[in-house]
Amino acid sequence: MQKLKKTAVSLSTLGLVAAVTLSGESLVSAQENSNQGIEAQEQDSEELHAGAFKKITAAEALEDKDVKAAMNQVYDLFPETESYEINAYENVVSEENYDKYVIRLKDDGENFFHFAVDAKTGDVSYTIQSLEASEVRSYPNAEKGIDEIHAAHPELKSYEITGVNVVDNFIKDFSRYNITFSDNGSNQSMTFGIDAKTGEIIHSPENNE
Repeated sequence: MQKLKKTAVSLSTLGLVAAVTLSGESLVSAQENSNQGIEAQEQDSEELHAGAFKKITAAEALEDKDVKAAMNQVYDLFPETESYEINAYENVVSEENYDKYVIRLKDDGENFFHFAVDAKTGDVSYTIQSLEASEVRSYPNAEKGIDEIHAAHPELKSYEITGVNVVDNFIKDFSRYNITFSDNGSNQSMTFGIDAKTGEIIHSPENNE
């Protein structure tokens, strides 16, 4: 089984104690193109709700040796997640080009760590995790991306960064920040995708009401 490394999830080691941007508690499919579906919560929610996955108990998921191994790696890297609630989903379409399990770890607040196990290899195919919104500029290449966003959208300089999460896709070999800017004086918010390796903007959204 592929071993999760601190370097692979180095963005999260800077702080796994953040506001959740993924309010829908959903995931990005490992098979998706890195330039598509920036809104991770919408993508996998649609897939789950479409019947590709069924909810199972944590005990049932942990009977799978690959899930158990992946969980142990997550716990070793991030001991705080041992207290998180486990929500597990099993692939019911029985096709090898899908993730066979999706695991969502979440505390009773806004912190989470999600991962999926690839059906073919048994490796972790991707992770999605919350990051500390107030520390976003300290994350690798995030400041460059934020500066580019402010240059393209000067009005957002007065907005507050209210949510940050990072997607690490090990199959496609990419990492992406999803950063949400919110206007305290209204219900307006905008979520941007930033390439975590280069700081370049890879998604400029419409306003989210």
